[in-house]
Amino acid sequence: METATISERKQRILAAMIDAYVATGEPVGSKWLADALGNAVSSATIRNEMAELSAAGLLAQPHTSAGRVPTATAFRLYIDRLMPHRPLTLEQKREIDRVLLSAGSDPDRLVRVTADMLAAMTGCAAVSTSPSEQGATVRRLEVMYISPRMAAVVLMTASGVIRSRLCSFDRPVSAAVLHETAAALEAGFGGRPLSDITLPAVQGMVLSFGEEGLCRMPILTALLELASEATATEVTLKGQLNLLQYPDYSAERALGLLGFLSHSELLTAILTPPADGVQVLLGSESVYPELDGSGVITAHYRGGNGGEGALAVIGPQRMNYAVTIPRMDYLASALSRLLGRLAQ
Repeated sequence: METATISERKQRILAAMIDAYVATGEPVGSKWLADALGNAVSSATIRNEMAELSAAGLLAQPHTSAGRVPTATAFRLYIDRLMPHRPLTLEQKREIDRVLLSAGSDPDRLVRVTADMLAAMTGCAAVSTSPSEQGATVRRLEVMYISPRMAAVVLMTASGVIRSRLCSFDRPVSAAVLHETAAALEAGFGGRPLSDITLPAVQGMVLSFGEEGLCRMPILTALLELASEATATEVTLKGQLNLLQYPDYSAERALGLLGFLSHSELLTAILTPPADGVQVLLGSESVYPELDGSGVITAHYRGGNGGEGALAVIGPQRMNYAVTIPRMDYLASALSRLLGRLAQ
């Protein structure tokens, strides 16, 4: 139902009811609403308006008490039309910036810290995904000598993402061979897209080394695995146990939701495709029954190489959207800005 179809008074009553329900999780009665509205409207009038809002599918009566609770339809109307705009203060923005800067210059750690911060700020579950590295290029390749039978292969992308892997050899390999191999890898793949590091390309490099190609195979295999790992989306989930504090979830529903959150592929699915700005998905709007009764707030950010990652907060449907949405919006912008600097 659009706001144009309900009176201004009904809109005020509905907004006040949702604010109260978000704060307490309890059904809201006409007397409380009359007090909240400064007694400008009588309890009897409010009861009549509540009855009409119930008939329109915006309020529900969970039991025989006089109190009502907003439905998913009411929350959608509130989020889209009635919710007050509460921009962050300068102090709140500075605190977010401070926490992000504390993560240092590692993009992976920065994305994980963001999930931690979201969980702490909201008291809900928080998800972050690493930005897509499909279009990233290779900034640096190194092969580090550890012992005659072991080396470490290090791959760094242009966006600052670092991946490393140990590899072992069947027979001793000298530091000079490792240095020569690293130079060949740098010449062959340095500055090129990660997508160029393919099995045929690696096989071609093995052949280029002639008789010594097989002894270097562990290095090239490690590089191939690192390139695949760097382009894969990493999903970080934090604060899922926060959900157990909410009486909104029965034991059965909580277990179902926690099980859903344990599947990274499902989390990735609800975070794509990318969309501009902060988006809210109410559980009843999802194809996943485990999200029924929940809300999912998502925002997308841009990584240093232009790829996009996502942030999400998952909690009960009565989340404080007016507070959380501007925080998510600023956090996504700040993360994009910082990742862009790290890629320079």
